[in-house]
Amino acid sequence: MQSKTKNCQNCKNDFMIESDDFSFYEKMKVPAPTFCPHCRFVRRMIWRNERSLHKRKCDMCQKNIISMYDDKVIFPVYCPECYQSDKWEGSQYAQNYDFSKSFFEQWRDLFNKTPKQSRLLYGQCLDCEFTNFVKDGKNVYLSCSVLGSEWIYYSSNLDYSKEIIDSYNISKSEFLYENMGVEQNYNCKYTYWSSGCVDCDFVLDCNNCSNCFGCVNLRNKNYCIWNKQYSKEEYEEKIKEFNIGSYSFVEENLNKFWDFSLQFPRKYLRIVNCVDSIGDELRDCKNVKYSYKAYDCENIKYGHRVTYAKDSMDVCHSWAELAYENAFGGSENCLNIKFIISGDKAVNESEYYDACRSSSSLFGCVGLKNKKYCILNKQYTKEEYDKIIPKIKQHMDDMPYIDSKGRIYKYGEFFPTELCPFGYNESMINDHFPLTKEEIIERGYPYKERVDNQYSVTLKAKDIPDDIKDIDDSILNEVIECEVSKRAFKITPFELQFYKRMNIPIPQLHPDERYKARIKLRNPMVLYHRPCMKEGCNNEFETTYAPERLEIVYCEECYKKEVY
Repeated sequence: MQSKTKNCQNCKNDFMIESDDFSFYEKMKVPAPTFCPHCRFVRRMIWRNERSLHKRKCDMCQKNIISMYDDKVIFPVYCPECYQSDKWEGSQYAQNYDFSKSFFEQWRDLFNKTPKQSRLLYGQCLDCEFTNFVKDGKNVYLSCSVLGSEWIYYSSNLDYSKEIIDSYNISKSEFLYENMGVEQNYNCKYTYWSSGCVDCDFVLDCNNCSNCFGCVNLRNKNYCIWNKQYSKEEYEEKIKEFNIGSYSFVEENLNKFWDFSLQFPRKYLRIVNCVDSIGDELRDCKNVKYSYKAYDCENIKYGHRVTYAKDSMDVCHSWAELAYENAFGGSENCLNIKFIISGDKAVNESEYYDACRSSSSLFGCVGLKNKKYCILNKQYTKEEYDKIIPKIKQHMDDMPYIDSKGRIYKYGEFFPTELCPFGYNESMINDHFPLTKEEIIERGYPYKERVDNQYSVTLKAKDIPDDIKDIDDSILNEVIECEVSKRAFKITPFELQFYKRMNIPIPQLHPDERYKARIKLRNPMVLYHRPCMKEGCNNEFETTYAPERLEIVYCEECYKKEVY
Protein backbone atom coordinates (compact mmCIF):
# COMPACT_ATOMS: atom_id res chain seq x y z
CA MET A 1 0.00 0.00 0.00
CA GLN A 2 1.22 3.51 -0.76
CA SER A 3 1.91 6.13 1.88
CA LYS A 4 -1.16 7.91 3.17
CA THR A 5 -1.87 11.13 5.07
CA LYS A 6 -4.32 10.90 7.95
CA ASN A 7 -5.67 13.38 10.47
CA CYS A 8 -5.02 12.61 14.14
CA GLN A 9 -8.28 12.35 16.06
CA ASN A 10 -6.54 13.65 19.19
CA CYS A 11 -4.47 16.72 18.17
CA LYS A 12 -6.21 17.20 14.80
CA ASN A 13 -2.86 17.48 12.98
CA ASP A 14 -2.08 15.55 9.82
CA PHE A 15 0.44 12.71 9.94
CA MET A 16 1.92 10.37 7.40
CA ILE A 17 1.64 6.59 7.40
CA GLU A 18 4.45 5.21 5.22
CA SER A 19 4.11 2.20 2.95
CA ASP A 20 6.43 0.20 5.23
CA ASP A 21 4.13 1.01 8.14
CA PHE A 22 1.20 -0.56 6.33
CA SER A 23 3.30 -3.67 5.74
CA PHE A 24 3.97 -3.88 9.48
CA TYR A 25 0.29 -3.41 10.35
CA GLU A 26 -0.63 -6.15 7.92
CA LYS A 27 1.98 -8.44 9.46
CA MET A 28 0.64 -7.74 12.96
CA LYS A 29 -2.99 -7.98 11.77
CA VAL A 30 -3.97 -4.59 13.15
CA PRO A 31 -5.62 -1.59 11.47
CA ALA A 32 -3.71 1.62 10.83
CA PRO A 33 -3.72 4.03 13.80
CA THR A 34 -5.98 7.04 14.10
CA PHE A 35 -3.62 8.85 16.51
CA CYS A 36 -0.39 10.44 15.25
CA PRO A 37 2.98 9.07 16.52
CA HIS A 38 3.33 11.83 19.13
CA CYS A 39 -0.17 11.34 20.54
CA ARG A 40 0.36 7.57 20.59
CA PHE A 41 3.54 8.10 22.64
CA VAL A 42 1.70 10.40 25.04
CA ARG A 43 -1.13 7.90 25.37
CA ARG A 44 1.29 5.11 26.34
CA MET A 45 3.55 7.07 28.67
CA ILE A 46 0.70 8.39 30.81
CA TRP A 47 0.57 4.83 32.15
CA ARG A 48 4.18 4.91 33.40
CA ASN A 49 4.62 6.57 36.77
CA GLU A 50 8.27 6.24 37.76
CA ARG A 51 8.92 8.93 40.32
CA SER A 52 5.71 9.88 42.16
CA LEU A 53 5.69 7.66 45.24
CA HIS A 54 3.20 7.57 48.11
CA LYS A 55 2.95 6.14 51.60
CA ARG A 56 0.09 3.69 52.10
CA LYS A 57 -0.67 0.19 53.41
CA CYS A 58 -0.44 -3.10 51.57
CA ASP A 59 -4.02 -4.32 51.11
CA MET A 60 -2.97 -7.91 51.87
CA CYS A 61 -0.47 -7.86 54.76
CA GLN A 62 -1.41 -4.36 56.00
CA LYS A 63 2.18 -3.26 56.51
CA ASN A 64 3.20 0.31 55.67
CA ILE A 65 4.68 0.52 52.19
CA ILE A 66 5.88 2.90 49.51
CA SER A 67 3.76 2.76 46.36
CA MET A 68 3.38 4.43 42.99
CA TYR A 69 -0.37 4.25 43.67
CA ASP A 70 -1.90 6.50 46.31
CA ASP A 71 -4.45 5.27 48.83
CA LYS A 72 -7.38 6.59 46.79
CA VAL A 73 -7.20 4.13 43.88
CA ILE A 74 -10.08 1.66 43.53
CA PHE A 75 -8.08 -1.55 43.09
CA PRO A 76 -6.11 -3.42 45.79
CA VAL A 77 -2.39 -2.63 46.01
CA TYR A 78 0.03 -5.25 47.31
CA CYS A 79 3.63 -4.93 48.39
CA PRO A 80 6.07 -6.78 46.07
CA GLU A 81 6.31 -9.74 48.48
CA CYS A 82 2.55 -10.26 48.66
CA TYR A 83 2.01 -9.56 44.97
CA GLN A 84 4.60 -12.12 43.89
CA SER A 85 3.39 -14.74 46.37
CA ASP A 86 1.01 -17.65 45.76
CA LYS A 87 -1.65 -16.15 48.04
CA TRP A 88 -3.70 -14.87 45.12
CA GLU A 89 -4.04 -15.32 41.38
CA GLY A 90 -5.58 -13.27 38.61
CA SER A 91 -8.07 -15.94 37.52
CA GLN A 92 -10.13 -15.37 40.67
CA TYR A 93 -11.21 -12.04 39.14
CA ALA A 94 -12.33 -13.58 35.84
CA GLN A 95 -15.45 -12.26 34.16
CA ASN A 96 -17.59 -13.24 31.20
CA TYR A 97 -17.42 -11.19 28.04
CA ASP A 98 -20.54 -9.04 27.70
CA PHE A 99 -21.46 -8.05 24.14
CA SER A 100 -23.85 -5.40 25.44
CA LYS A 101 -20.95 -3.28 26.76
CA SER A 102 -17.85 -1.93 25.04
CA PHE A 103 -14.63 -3.87 25.48
CA PHE A 104 -12.81 -1.05 27.30
CA GLU A 105 -15.66 -0.66 29.81
CA GLN A 106 -15.37 -4.35 30.64
CA TRP A 107 -11.59 -4.20 30.80
CA ARG A 108 -11.84 -1.21 33.16
CA ASP A 109 -14.02 -3.29 35.50
CA LEU A 110 -11.41 -6.05 35.51
CA PHE A 111 -8.52 -3.62 35.95
CA ASN A 112 -10.20 -1.91 38.89
CA LYS A 113 -10.66 -5.11 40.90
CA THR A 114 -7.38 -6.90 40.14
CA PRO A 115 -4.49 -6.26 42.59
CA LYS A 116 -1.51 -4.18 41.47
CA GLN A 117 2.09 -4.35 42.62
CA SER A 118 2.98 -1.25 44.64
CA ARG A 119 6.34 -0.81 42.96
CA LEU A 120 7.79 -2.77 40.05
CA LEU A 121 10.78 -4.70 41.34
CA TYR A 122 12.14 -7.66 39.39
CA GLY A 123 14.77 -10.29 40.01
CA GLN A 124 16.90 -9.99 43.13
CA CYS A 125 16.50 -6.56 44.74
CA LEU A 126 17.99 -5.67 48.12
CA ASP A 127 17.44 -2.43 50.02
CA CYS A 128 15.39 -0.84 47.25
CA GLU A 129 12.41 0.35 49.29
CA PHE A 130 12.21 3.88 47.86
CA THR A 131 12.52 2.91 44.20
CA ASN A 132 10.46 1.88 41.20
CA PHE A 133 11.12 -0.09 38.01
CA VAL A 134 14.26 -1.79 39.32
CA LYS A 135 15.65 -5.17 38.33
CA ASP A 136 18.48 -6.89 40.19
CA GLY A 137 19.30 -3.75 42.16
CA LYS A 138 21.07 -3.28 45.48
CA ASN A 139 20.94 -0.17 47.65
CA VAL A 140 18.97 1.86 45.13
CA TYR A 141 17.34 4.99 46.58
CA LEU A 142 14.83 7.37 44.98
CA SER A 143 15.87 6.12 41.56
CA CYS A 144 13.98 4.41 38.76
CA SER A 145 14.47 2.39 35.60
CA VAL A 146 17.58 0.75 37.03
CA LEU A 147 18.99 -2.58 35.85
CA GLY A 148 21.72 -4.65 37.51
CA SER A 149 23.16 -1.74 39.49
CA GLU A 150 23.99 -0.90 43.11
CA TRP A 151 24.36 2.15 45.32
CA ILE A 152 22.34 4.35 42.98
CA TYR A 153 20.80 7.58 44.34
CA TYR A 154 18.48 10.13 42.67
CA SER A 155 19.12 8.72 39.19
CA SER A 156 17.23 7.11 36.33
CA ASN A 157 17.81 4.98 33.24
CA LEU A 158 20.89 3.17 34.58
CA ASP A 159 22.22 -0.20 33.48
CA TYR A 160 24.97 -2.28 35.11
CA SER A 161 26.55 0.57 37.07
CA LYS A 162 27.75 1.26 40.61
CA GLU A 163 27.95 4.16 43.06
CA ILE A 164 26.24 6.90 41.11
CA ILE A 165 24.28 9.97 42.26
CA ASP A 166 22.19 12.49 40.31
CA SER A 167 22.70 10.97 36.86
CA TYR A 168 20.63 9.95 33.83
CA ASN A 169 20.98 7.38 31.04
CA ILE A 170 24.14 5.63 32.25
CA SER A 171 25.62 2.28 31.22
CA LYS A 172 28.48 0.21 32.66
CA SER A 173 29.96 3.04 34.72
CA GLU A 174 31.18 3.63 38.26
CA PHE A 175 31.68 6.57 40.65
CA LEU A 176 29.73 9.25 38.81
CA TYR A 177 28.03 12.46 39.86
CA GLU A 178 25.85 14.52 37.53
CA ASN A 179 26.53 12.51 34.37
CA MET A 180 24.20 12.13 31.39
CA GLY A 181 24.23 9.80 28.40
CA VAL A 182 27.54 8.12 29.23
CA GLU A 183 28.95 4.63 28.89
CA GLN A 184 31.94 3.07 30.63
CA ASN A 185 32.93 6.20 32.54
CA TYR A 186 34.80 6.07 35.84
CA ASN A 187 35.18 8.72 38.52
CA CYS A 188 33.65 11.56 36.54
CA LYS A 189 31.60 14.62 37.55
CA TYR A 190 29.48 16.92 35.36
CA THR A 191 30.13 14.79 32.29
CA TYR A 192 27.75 14.62 29.35
CA TRP A 193 27.34 12.26 26.36
CA SER A 194 30.84 10.89 26.66
CA SER A 195 32.21 7.36 26.88
CA GLY A 196 35.31 5.65 28.17
CA CYS A 197 36.31 8.67 30.26
CA VAL A 198 38.25 8.46 33.53
CA ASP A 199 38.85 11.18 36.12
CA CYS A 200 37.14 13.88 34.03
CA ASP A 201 35.08 16.86 35.16
CA PHE A 202 32.95 19.22 33.04
CA VAL A 203 33.29 17.42 29.70
CA LEU A 204 30.92 17.08 26.74
CA ASP A 205 31.08 14.69 23.78
CA CYS A 206 34.49 13.35 24.75
CA ASN A 207 35.55 9.74 24.22
CA ASN A 208 38.38 7.74 25.78
CA CYS A 209 39.78 10.69 27.69
CA SER A 210 41.30 10.90 31.16
CA ASN A 211 42.25 13.73 33.46
CA CYS A 212 40.43 16.40 31.49
CA PHE A 213 38.58 19.47 32.78
CA GLY A 214 36.18 21.73 30.89
CA CYS A 215 36.65 19.99 27.53
CA VAL A 216 34.47 19.45 24.47
CA ASN A 217 34.76 17.09 21.46
CA LEU A 218 38.07 15.48 22.48
CA ARG A 219 39.14 11.99 21.45
CA ASN A 220 41.83 9.92 23.19
CA LYS A 221 43.27 12.85 25.13
CA ASN A 222 44.84 13.20 28.57
CA TYR A 223 45.65 16.22 30.75
CA CYS A 224 43.59 18.86 28.97
CA ILE A 225 41.96 21.94 30.52
CA TRP A 226 39.45 23.93 28.46
CA ASN A 227 40.68 21.90 25.45
CA LYS A 228 44.28 23.02 25.96
CA GLN A 229 46.94 20.33 26.21
CA TYR A 230 49.19 20.23 29.29
CA SER A 231 51.89 17.90 30.48
CA LYS A 232 51.00 15.62 33.38
CA GLU A 233 52.97 17.80 35.79
CA GLU A 234 51.45 21.03 34.46
CA TYR A 235 47.94 19.58 34.64
CA GLU A 236 48.33 18.39 38.21
CA GLU A 237 49.68 21.77 39.29
CA LYS A 238 46.96 23.69 37.41
CA ILE A 239 44.11 21.55 38.69
CA LYS A 240 45.06 22.40 42.28
CA GLU A 241 43.77 25.90 41.58
CA PHE A 242 40.25 24.54 41.01
CA ASN A 243 38.24 24.06 44.18
CA ILE A 244 35.66 21.66 42.80
CA GLY A 245 34.43 20.97 46.32
CA SER A 246 33.03 24.52 46.47
CA TYR A 247 29.38 25.01 45.52
CA SER A 248 30.02 28.52 44.20
CA PHE A 249 32.96 27.28 42.12
CA VAL A 250 30.83 24.53 40.57
CA GLU A 251 27.97 26.91 39.76
CA GLU A 252 30.33 29.42 38.16
CA ASN A 253 32.16 26.83 36.11
CA LEU A 254 29.04 25.02 34.97
CA ASN A 255 27.84 28.26 33.40
CA LYS A 256 31.28 28.89 31.96
CA PHE A 257 31.42 25.32 30.62
CA TRP A 258 28.10 25.50 28.75
CA ASP A 259 29.03 28.89 27.28
CA PHE A 260 32.43 27.48 26.25
CA SER A 261 30.74 24.46 24.60
CA LEU A 262 28.91 26.73 22.15
CA GLN A 263 32.22 27.40 20.39
CA PHE A 264 32.31 23.79 19.18
CA PRO A 265 30.07 21.98 16.68
CA ARG A 266 27.61 19.32 17.77
CA LYS A 267 26.91 16.20 15.75
CA TYR A 268 23.40 16.41 14.29
CA LEU A 269 22.34 13.29 16.20
CA ARG A 270 23.94 11.19 18.93
CA ILE A 271 24.19 7.93 17.01
CA VAL A 272 27.01 5.40 17.43
CA ASN A 273 27.62 2.37 15.21
CA CYS A 274 24.17 2.46 13.61
CA VAL A 275 22.96 1.62 10.10
CA ASP A 276 19.94 3.24 8.42
CA SER A 277 18.81 4.75 11.72
CA ILE A 278 17.46 8.10 12.82
CA GLY A 279 16.60 9.39 16.28
CA ASP A 280 18.80 10.28 19.22
CA GLU A 281 21.04 8.40 21.64
CA LEU A 282 21.11 5.26 19.49
CA ARG A 283 23.88 2.68 19.72
CA ASP A 284 24.52 -0.52 17.74
CA CYS A 285 21.20 -0.34 15.89
CA LYS A 286 20.03 -1.28 12.41
CA ASN A 287 17.02 0.27 10.71
CA VAL A 288 15.80 2.03 13.85
CA LYS A 289 13.71 5.07 12.98
CA TYR A 290 12.31 7.97 15.00
CA SER A 291 13.51 6.32 18.20
CA TYR A 292 15.30 7.55 21.30
CA LYS A 293 17.64 5.81 23.74
CA ALA A 294 17.78 2.52 21.86
CA TYR A 295 20.58 -0.03 21.99
CA ASP A 296 21.23 -3.25 20.06
CA CYS A 297 17.91 -3.05 18.21
CA GLU A 298 16.81 -3.88 14.69
CA ASN A 299 13.79 -2.76 12.67
CA ILE A 300 12.22 -0.50 15.29
CA LYS A 301 10.07 2.55 14.63
CA TYR A 302 8.83 5.04 17.23
CA GLY A 303 10.76 3.43 20.09
CA HIS A 304 11.85 4.82 23.45
CA ARG A 305 14.42 3.17 25.76
CA VAL A 306 14.36 -0.14 23.92
CA THR A 307 17.10 -2.76 24.15
CA TYR A 308 17.60 -5.96 22.16
CA ALA A 309 14.21 -5.39 20.54
CA LYS A 310 13.36 -6.41 17.00
CA ASP A 311 10.67 -5.88 14.37
CA SER A 312 8.46 -3.65 16.52
CA MET A 313 6.69 -0.30 16.41
CA ASP A 314 5.43 2.14 19.04
CA VAL A 315 7.29 0.43 21.88
CA CYS A 316 8.73 1.83 25.10
CA HIS A 317 10.98 0.07 27.61
CA SER A 318 10.70 -3.10 25.54
CA TRP A 319 12.92 -6.09 24.77
CA ALA A 320 10.35 -7.95 22.69
CA GLU A 321 10.11 -9.13 19.09
CA LEU A 322 7.06 -8.31 16.99
CA ALA A 323 5.56 -5.90 19.51
CA TYR A 324 3.15 -3.06 18.86
CA GLU A 325 1.96 -0.35 21.27
CA ASN A 326 3.94 -1.51 24.32
CA ALA A 327 3.86 1.10 27.11
CA PHE A 328 6.53 -0.30 29.41
CA GLY A 329 8.07 -3.44 30.82
CA GLY A 330 11.04 -5.38 29.53
CA SER A 331 8.96 -8.05 27.78
CA GLU A 332 11.98 -10.37 27.51
CA ASN A 333 11.36 -13.44 25.38
CA CYS A 334 8.03 -12.08 24.19
CA LEU A 335 6.78 -12.56 20.65
CA ASN A 336 3.80 -11.08 18.78
CA ILE A 337 2.33 -8.93 21.54
CA LYS A 338 0.05 -5.94 21.05
CA PHE A 339 -1.41 -3.20 23.25
CA ILE A 340 0.46 -3.82 26.50
CA ILE A 341 0.56 -1.58 29.55
CA SER A 342 3.09 -3.32 31.80
CA GLY A 343 4.95 -6.08 30.02
CA ASP A 344 6.78 -9.01 31.60
CA LYS A 345 8.67 -12.11 30.57
CA ALA A 346 7.62 -14.79 28.13
CA VAL A 347 4.22 -13.69 26.84
CA ASN A 348 3.29 -14.63 23.29
CA GLU A 349 0.40 -14.11 20.89
CA SER A 350 -1.47 -11.82 23.29
CA GLU A 351 -3.30 -8.48 23.17
CA TYR A 352 -4.64 -5.81 25.51
CA TYR A 353 -3.07 -7.03 28.73
CA ASP A 354 -1.38 -5.63 31.82
CA ALA A 355 1.11 -7.28 34.19
CA CYS A 356 0.87 -10.80 32.74
CA ARG A 357 3.82 -13.17 32.45
CA SER A 358 4.78 -16.62 31.18
CA SER A 359 1.55 -16.91 29.22
CA SER A 360 0.20 -17.05 25.69
CA SER A 361 -3.05 -16.38 23.86
CA LEU A 362 -4.43 -13.78 26.25
CA PHE A 363 -6.90 -11.03 25.39
CA GLY A 364 -7.90 -8.26 27.77
CA CYS A 365 -6.26 -9.85 30.82
CA VAL A 366 -4.72 -8.40 33.98
CA GLY A 367 -2.28 -10.00 36.42
CA LEU A 368 -2.18 -13.53 34.99
CA LYS A 369 0.79 -15.88 35.01
CA ASN A 370 1.29 -19.30 33.42
CA LYS A 371 -2.03 -19.16 31.55
CA LYS A 372 -3.29 -19.88 28.03
CA TYR A 373 -6.47 -19.02 26.14
CA CYS A 374 -7.89 -16.46 28.57
CA ILE A 375 -10.23 -13.52 27.91
CA LEU A 376 -10.84 -11.00 30.69
CA ASN A 377 -8.98 -13.49 32.92
CA LYS A 378 -11.51 -16.26 32.20
CA GLN A 379 -10.19 -19.62 30.99
CA TYR A 380 -11.36 -20.99 27.62
CA THR A 381 -10.43 -23.98 25.53
CA LYS A 382 -8.33 -23.31 22.44
CA GLU A 383 -11.36 -23.93 20.23
CA GLU A 384 -13.56 -21.56 22.24
CA TYR A 385 -10.83 -18.91 22.32
CA ASP A 386 -10.19 -19.05 18.58
CA LYS A 387 -13.93 -18.76 17.90
CA ILE A 388 -14.71 -15.81 20.19
CA ILE A 389 -11.68 -13.57 19.55
CA PRO A 390 -12.77 -12.49 16.02
CA LYS A 391 -16.24 -11.74 17.42
CA ILE A 392 -14.75 -9.53 20.15
CA LYS A 393 -12.65 -7.58 17.66
CA GLN A 394 -15.70 -7.03 15.48
CA HIS A 395 -17.66 -5.99 18.57
CA MET A 396 -14.94 -3.44 19.39
CA ASP A 397 -15.52 -1.90 15.96
CA ASP A 398 -19.31 -2.07 16.16
CA MET A 399 -19.53 -0.76 19.74
CA PRO A 400 -16.40 1.38 20.29
CA TYR A 401 -15.51 3.10 23.54
CA ILE A 402 -15.96 6.88 23.28
CA ASP A 403 -14.17 8.98 25.90
CA SER A 404 -15.20 12.32 27.41
CA LYS A 405 -13.48 14.21 24.56
CA GLY A 406 -15.24 12.23 21.86
CA ARG A 407 -12.15 10.19 20.93
CA ILE A 408 -13.22 6.84 19.47
CA TYR A 409 -11.46 3.64 20.56
CA LYS A 410 -12.07 0.71 18.25
CA TYR A 411 -9.93 -2.41 17.88
CA GLY A 412 -6.38 -1.30 17.17
CA GLU A 413 -6.32 1.62 19.60
CA PHE A 414 -4.31 1.60 22.82
CA PHE A 415 -6.06 1.94 26.20
CA PRO A 416 -7.94 5.23 26.71
CA THR A 417 -6.04 7.68 28.92
CA GLU A 418 -9.07 8.33 31.11
CA LEU A 419 -8.82 4.75 32.40
CA CYS A 420 -5.32 5.43 33.73
CA PRO A 421 -4.87 5.66 37.54
CA PHE A 422 -2.08 8.24 37.19
CA GLY A 423 -2.24 11.91 36.39
CA TYR A 424 -0.42 13.27 33.35
CA ASN A 425 1.54 15.47 35.75
CA GLU A 426 2.86 12.51 37.80
CA SER A 427 3.62 10.21 34.89
CA MET A 428 6.74 9.99 32.76
CA ILE A 429 5.19 11.85 29.83
CA ASN A 430 5.28 15.12 31.77
CA ASP A 431 9.08 14.89 31.85
CA HIS A 432 9.22 14.83 28.06
CA PHE A 433 6.33 17.11 27.17
CA PRO A 434 5.33 19.14 30.26
CA LEU A 435 1.90 20.76 30.38
CA THR A 436 0.21 23.09 32.83
CA LYS A 437 -2.73 21.90 34.89
CA GLU A 438 -5.07 23.84 32.63
CA GLU A 439 -3.57 22.30 29.47
CA ILE A 440 -3.78 18.79 30.89
CA ILE A 441 -7.46 19.16 31.79
CA GLU A 442 -8.33 20.92 28.53
CA ARG A 443 -6.85 18.06 26.50
CA GLY A 444 -8.82 15.49 28.46
CA TYR A 445 -5.87 13.89 30.23
CA PRO A 446 -6.06 12.84 33.90
CA TYR A 447 -4.59 15.23 36.47
CA LYS A 448 -3.71 14.67 40.14
CA GLU A 449 -2.94 17.24 42.80
CA ARG A 450 0.35 16.69 44.60
CA VAL A 451 0.34 16.57 48.39
CA ASP A 452 3.75 17.02 50.02
CA ASN A 453 4.58 15.87 53.49
CA GLN A 454 5.28 18.72 55.87
CA TYR A 455 8.60 18.84 57.72
CA SER A 456 10.11 21.26 60.19
CA VAL A 457 13.01 22.88 58.36
CA THR A 458 16.20 23.23 60.41
CA LEU A 459 18.54 24.63 57.75
CA LYS A 460 18.09 26.89 54.73
CA ALA A 461 20.01 25.68 51.68
CA LYS A 462 21.74 29.05 51.33
CA ASP A 463 23.20 28.57 54.82
CA ILE A 464 24.95 25.30 53.99
CA PRO A 465 28.76 25.79 54.11
CA ASP A 466 30.05 26.40 50.59
CA ASP A 467 32.91 23.87 50.71
CA ILE A 468 32.49 20.15 51.35
CA LYS A 469 35.63 20.35 53.51
CA ASP A 470 33.64 22.41 56.00
CA ILE A 471 30.83 19.84 56.30
CA ASP A 472 30.71 17.41 59.21
CA ASP A 473 28.31 14.66 60.23
CA SER A 474 25.91 17.15 61.80
CA ILE A 475 24.49 17.78 58.29
CA LEU A 476 22.84 14.35 58.57
CA ASN A 477 20.54 15.72 61.28
CA GLU A 478 19.41 18.74 59.29
CA VAL A 479 16.14 19.12 57.38
CA ILE A 480 17.15 21.37 54.48
CA GLU A 481 14.83 23.73 52.63
CA CYS A 482 15.36 23.90 48.87
CA GLU A 483 15.93 27.44 47.65
CA VAL A 484 13.75 26.96 44.55
CA SER A 485 10.81 24.73 45.53
CA LYS A 486 10.89 25.38 49.30
CA ARG A 487 10.48 21.62 49.72
CA ALA A 488 12.46 19.84 52.42
CA PHE A 489 15.13 17.19 51.90
CA LYS A 490 17.85 15.44 53.88
CA ILE A 491 21.36 14.16 53.28
CA THR A 492 21.87 10.43 53.88
CA PRO A 493 25.03 8.85 55.33
CA PHE A 494 25.93 7.27 51.98
CA GLU A 495 25.55 10.62 50.23
CA LEU A 496 27.81 12.40 52.67
CA GLN A 497 30.48 9.72 52.41
CA PHE A 498 30.20 9.85 48.60
CA TYR A 499 30.40 13.65 48.44
CA LYS A 500 33.45 13.76 50.70
CA ARG A 501 35.27 11.01 48.83
CA MET A 502 34.61 12.60 45.43
CA ASN A 503 34.99 16.20 46.65
CA ILE A 504 31.48 17.31 45.74
CA PRO A 505 29.70 20.19 47.51
CA ILE A 506 26.42 19.52 49.32
CA PRO A 507 23.55 20.14 46.87
CA GLN A 508 21.27 23.05 47.66
CA LEU A 509 18.30 21.91 45.58
CA HIS A 510 15.69 19.27 46.33
CA PRO A 511 16.35 16.02 44.36
CA ASP A 512 13.28 16.72 42.19
CA GLU A 513 14.63 20.16 41.26
CA ARG A 514 18.00 18.64 40.42
CA TYR A 515 16.20 16.12 38.23
CA LYS A 516 14.27 18.86 36.43
CA ALA A 517 17.47 20.81 35.76
CA ARG A 518 19.17 17.67 34.49
CA ILE A 519 16.51 16.59 32.00
CA LYS A 520 16.35 20.11 30.57
CA LEU A 521 19.76 19.34 29.10
CA ARG A 522 18.27 16.60 26.91
CA ASN A 523 17.30 17.40 23.38
CA PRO A 524 13.54 17.03 22.81
CA MET A 525 12.17 13.96 21.07
CA VAL A 526 11.40 16.06 18.02
CA LEU A 527 13.22 16.10 14.67
CA TYR A 528 13.86 19.24 12.63
CA HIS A 529 15.03 19.37 9.04
CA ARG A 530 18.16 21.53 8.82
CA PRO A 531 21.27 22.10 6.68
CA CYS A 532 24.77 21.51 7.97
CA MET A 533 26.21 24.73 9.41
CA LYS A 534 29.74 24.03 8.13
CA GLU A 535 30.59 26.61 5.49
CA GLY A 536 30.62 25.06 2.03
CA CYS A 537 28.70 21.89 3.04
CA ASN A 538 25.40 21.23 1.29
CA ASN A 539 24.28 18.26 3.41
CA GLU A 540 20.85 18.35 5.06
CA PHE A 541 19.57 16.15 7.84
CA GLU A 542 16.99 15.54 10.55
CA THR A 543 18.21 16.70 13.96
CA THR A 544 16.94 17.17 17.50
CA TYR A 545 18.50 20.67 17.57
CA ALA A 546 15.81 23.21 16.78
CA PRO A 547 16.82 25.89 14.22
CA GLU A 548 16.59 28.74 16.74
CA ARG A 549 19.08 27.15 19.15
CA LEU A 550 22.58 28.56 19.62
CA GLU A 551 24.57 25.36 19.03
CA ILE A 552 26.63 24.88 15.87
CA VAL A 553 25.26 21.72 14.24
CA TYR A 554 27.25 19.68 11.72
CA CYS A 555 26.47 16.67 9.58
CA GLU A 556 28.33 13.48 10.43
CA GLU A 557 31.06 13.95 7.82
CA CYS A 558 31.88 17.48 8.89
CA TYR A 559 31.73 16.58 12.56
CA LYS A 560 34.19 13.72 12.09
CA LYS A 561 36.60 16.00 10.27
CA GLU A 562 36.38 18.42 13.17
CA VAL A 563 37.05 16.00 16.03
CA TYR A 564 39.33 13.34 14.49
